[in-house]
Amino acid sequence: MSNRVNLELSDNILTDSNCWHRRFFRCWIDGSYNGEGHYRANCEHVRANYENDRYLRGLAISEWCQFLASEFDCAPGTVTRHMVNTFTGKQLDDLNAELVDDLRDLVRDSIEAEQ
Repeated sequence: MSNRVNLELSDNILTDSNCWHRRFFRCWIDGSYNGEGHYRANCEHVRANYENDRYLRGLAISEWCQFLASEFDCAPGTVTRHMVNTFTGKQLDDLNAELVDDLRDLVRDSIEAEQ
Protein backbone atom coordinates (compact mmCIF):
# COMPACT_ATOMS: atom_id res chain seq x y z
CA MET A 1 0.00 0.00 0.00
CA SER A 2 1.35 3.41 -0.88
CA ASN A 3 1.93 6.30 1.51
CA ARG A 4 -1.15 7.98 0.05
CA VAL A 5 -3.22 5.00 1.14
CA ASN A 6 -1.61 5.03 4.59
CA LEU A 7 -2.60 8.66 5.10
CA GLU A 8 -6.13 8.09 3.84
CA LEU A 9 -6.66 5.12 6.10
CA SER A 10 -5.44 6.88 9.22
CA ASP A 11 -7.22 10.19 8.59
CA ASN A 12 -10.77 9.94 10.00
CA ILE A 13 -11.43 6.25 9.89
CA LEU A 14 -11.70 5.84 13.66
CA THR A 15 -13.71 8.91 14.55
CA ASP A 16 -15.95 9.67 11.59
CA SER A 17 -18.62 7.15 10.66
CA ASN A 18 -19.29 9.30 7.60
CA CYS A 19 -15.75 9.11 6.16
CA TRP A 20 -15.69 7.47 2.76
CA HIS A 21 -14.16 4.22 4.07
CA ARG A 22 -16.96 3.67 6.53
CA ARG A 23 -19.76 4.81 4.18
CA PHE A 24 -18.53 2.58 1.37
CA PHE A 25 -18.03 -0.32 3.77
CA ARG A 26 -21.76 -0.14 4.47
CA CYS A 27 -22.32 -0.23 0.69
CA TRP A 28 -19.99 -3.24 0.50
CA ILE A 29 -21.92 -5.25 3.08
CA ASP A 30 -25.33 -4.25 1.68
CA GLY A 31 -24.49 -5.76 -1.70
CA SER A 32 -23.94 -2.54 -3.63
CA TYR A 33 -20.52 -3.80 -4.76
CA ASN A 34 -21.01 -7.55 -5.17
CA GLY A 35 -24.73 -7.93 -5.68
CA GLU A 36 -27.76 -9.25 -3.88
CA GLY A 37 -26.19 -12.62 -3.12
CA HIS A 38 -23.50 -10.95 -1.03
CA TYR A 39 -26.14 -8.93 0.81
CA ARG A 40 -28.26 -12.01 1.49
CA ALA A 41 -25.25 -14.00 2.70
CA ASN A 42 -24.26 -11.19 5.06
CA CYS A 43 -27.81 -10.94 6.39
CA GLU A 44 -27.98 -14.70 6.90
CA HIS A 45 -24.67 -14.76 8.81
CA VAL A 46 -25.62 -11.78 10.95
CA ARG A 47 -29.13 -13.04 11.69
CA ALA A 48 -27.81 -16.48 12.74
CA ASN A 49 -25.13 -14.91 14.95
CA TYR A 50 -26.75 -11.65 16.02
CA GLU A 51 -25.78 -12.04 19.69
CA ASN A 52 -22.38 -13.65 19.01
CA ASP A 53 -19.92 -10.76 19.26
CA ARG A 54 -16.90 -12.93 18.53
CA TYR A 55 -18.36 -14.33 15.31
CA LEU A 56 -19.54 -10.92 14.12
CA ARG A 57 -16.14 -9.39 14.92
CA GLY A 58 -14.49 -11.99 12.69
CA LEU A 59 -17.01 -11.38 9.93
CA ALA A 60 -16.56 -7.60 10.21
CA ILE A 61 -12.77 -7.88 9.99
CA SER A 62 -12.99 -10.22 7.02
CA GLU A 63 -15.47 -8.03 5.13
CA TRP A 64 -13.53 -4.84 6.00
CA CYS A 65 -10.27 -6.27 4.70
CA GLN A 66 -11.92 -7.59 1.54
CA PHE A 67 -13.57 -4.22 0.96
CA LEU A 68 -10.35 -2.22 1.36
CA ALA A 69 -8.39 -4.75 -0.70
CA SER A 70 -10.91 -4.22 -3.48
CA GLU A 71 -10.65 -0.43 -3.18
CA PHE A 72 -6.84 -0.36 -3.13
CA ASP A 73 -6.18 -3.30 -5.45
CA CYS A 74 -4.21 -5.36 -2.97
CA ALA A 75 -4.60 -8.56 -0.96
CA PRO A 76 -6.77 -8.65 2.18
CA GLY A 77 -3.67 -9.75 4.13
CA THR A 78 -1.94 -6.54 3.10
CA VAL A 79 -4.84 -4.57 4.55
CA THR A 80 -4.69 -6.59 7.77
CA ARG A 81 -0.95 -5.94 8.18
CA HIS A 82 -1.41 -2.27 7.46
CA MET A 83 -4.22 -1.92 9.98
CA VAL A 84 -2.23 -3.69 12.71
CA ASN A 85 0.84 -1.55 11.98
CA THR A 86 -1.12 1.73 11.85
CA PHE A 87 -3.53 1.52 14.79
CA THR A 88 -3.28 0.52 18.43
CA GLY A 89 -5.14 -2.49 19.75
CA LYS A 90 -7.66 -0.19 21.45
CA GLN A 91 -8.24 1.73 18.23
CA LEU A 92 -8.79 -1.50 16.32
CA ASP A 93 -11.19 -2.77 18.98
CA ASP A 94 -13.17 0.47 18.75
CA LEU A 95 -13.26 0.30 14.94
CA ASN A 96 -14.28 -3.36 15.01
CA ALA A 97 -17.15 -2.53 17.37
CA GLU A 98 -18.38 0.07 14.89
CA LEU A 99 -18.08 -2.35 11.98
CA VAL A 100 -19.99 -5.01 13.92
CA ASP A 101 -22.72 -2.44 14.54
CA ASP A 102 -22.84 -1.77 10.79
CA LEU A 103 -23.34 -5.50 10.22
CA ARG A 104 -26.10 -5.67 12.82
CA ASP A 105 -27.81 -2.73 11.14
CA LEU A 106 -28.43 -4.97 8.13
CA VAL A 107 -31.01 -6.97 10.10
CA ARG A 108 -31.66 -4.92 13.24
CA ASP A 109 -35.15 -3.76 12.25
CA SER A 110 -36.38 -7.25 11.43
CA ILE A 111 -34.81 -8.73 14.59
CA GLU A 112 -36.46 -6.07 16.76
CA ALA A 113 -39.81 -6.55 15.00
CA GLU A 114 -39.71 -10.26 15.90
CA GLN A 115 -39.20 -9.55 19.60
